[in-house]
Amino acid sequence: MTTAYSRFLETLYSLTRFGEKMSLDGPHALHEALGRPLENYPSILVGGTNGKGSTCAFLERVIRDCGLKTGLFTSPHLNSFTERIRIDGRPIHSDWLVAESEKVLEWAHGHGNSFFEAAWALATRAFADAQVDIAIWEVGLGGRLDATNVADPVVSCITSIGLDHTQILGSTLDAIAREKSAIFRSDRPGLSGATGAGHVALETVAKGRFRQVAPLDSDVMVSLPGEHQRRNASLALAVAKELGLRPSTASLAAVSWPGRCELIDPFILDSAHNPHAMLALADWITGEGLQGLPVIFGAMEGKDHPSMASIIESFSDSITLVTPDYPRRIPAGDLKPAFSRPVHVVDDVQAALSMHRDKPQTLVCGSSFLIAEVRAYLLSLEYPECGLRTQAR
Repeated sequence: MTTAYSRFLETLYSLTRFGEKMSLDGPHALHEALGRPLENYPSILVGGTNGKGSTCAFLERVIRDCGLKTGLFTSPHLNSFTERIRIDGRPIHSDWLVAESEKVLEWAHGHGNSFFEAAWALATRAFADAQVDIAIWEVGLGGRLDATNVADPVVSCITSIGLDHTQILGSTLDAIAREKSAIFRSDRPGLSGATGAGHVALETVAKGRFRQVAPLDSDVMVSLPGEHQRRNASLALAVAKELGLRPSTASLAAVSWPGRCELIDPFILDSAHNPHAMLALADWITGEGLQGLPVIFGAMEGKDHPSMASIIESFSDSITLVTPDYPRRIPAGDLKPAFSRPVHVVDDVQAALSMHRDKPQTLVCGSSFLIAEVRAYLLSLEYPECGLRTQAR
């Protein structure tokens, strides 16, 4: 990457000092300063605890295959910031970010906007410049006070409701559902793929503001594995139909979304990072007959790693704990008490991977940031990008 792009990233990442901003005042002001780019195209909001990124990937491909030019905003990225902003499925070019970011960064630094708000603002500009037909926004955290909720969506959807970010969103499913359901609009379609207790919570706090999506037909092929991904794909199809489109189920078999049961032989990489996601991963492992699969596990601060540990022990006979190369990581040794039986503690991620290279298959899970580090090592990618780290999502 160019020196100019490195300087851009350094300036952008320095915004993490302002921390998370649970208010829409800053995003609204920034959007006004940019000339209200969101008014140039319709938007779709995709919220939920897990499955947002995959659902966005399905939805973007389905809509693009219907002939529309798409913009897609997701977070976090794995190996390049450019992944967060996509035009017609392709990451934004670093040259555009260098050339067009000055106003966003100056405003953000001068008014205390967060890193995420600045990234979102860059996407609003990029989609306007590219003259997209529609923009798809993955909600970052919660929904009610997330920057993406500045948009006036033509459709909103929620993928799932589970316990995560409880220190910010609340410690009950009802509280989390209340925050996330704020992306629904009273006069616009709202859809949900939430199941079980999450669905009950959403019904409790947002009854009448959404409709539940039916499962996919069993003969429909989906490229991402797991029953949870079939639910995500079904939600994407339903959203596209709400737009008046006639989506093809064939599009669902052409979607790639790294870090979701991704096979880089002999490793399976999955970004499951909370109990809700880990249960979905466990269901897939059981369904594939992979019980006993060795696991490399690392986690971030603020996550419910004891519950994840219990789930991992239900399907794995060999567990190795690692310390991801990321500021908010939990040291591998601090994870050990969460497990009820002996585990291996290998701080260095690369050393743990080397130990497992001769095994038929090994699952790596626990954090998207761990997955980013592992992908970079296995695929010989730069990590972190330009040698720069951010603590932001």
